[in-house]
Amino acid sequence: MATRNRTVGKELTTSNSTVYTVPDRFTAEVMSVIISNASSSAVTFSLDWYDAANATYYTIAESISMGANSFLQITDGFMLQAGDGFRGLASANSAVTVTVRAEEEYSVVK
Repeated sequence: MATRNRTVGKELTTSNSTVYTVPDRFTAEVMSVIISNASSSAVTFSLDWYDAANATYYTIAESISMGANSFLQITDGFMLQAGDGFRGLASANSAVTVTVRAEEEYSVVK
């Protein structure tokens, strides 16, 4: 099975938006999620992971306060299936960026 490493990022807005989705025919091990506040003011963010098999969002972080010019890194891994992913939102537009590093593995569907 072929694997590939990917890093994707998304600047959050005040509405929930998708940060990363595992492509069809892939599984993914998410190695790291970095949330950064590049603004000079404190902001909050929320982050959910989506389980496609159950069509359900699960909260990872809800209204977490971040100081000005700060970041948070999640290094505990997530194993995700095709269609699973992350979404997030922030209390201010153009302040918070989420970066996801994943190793995706191609799987042949039988």
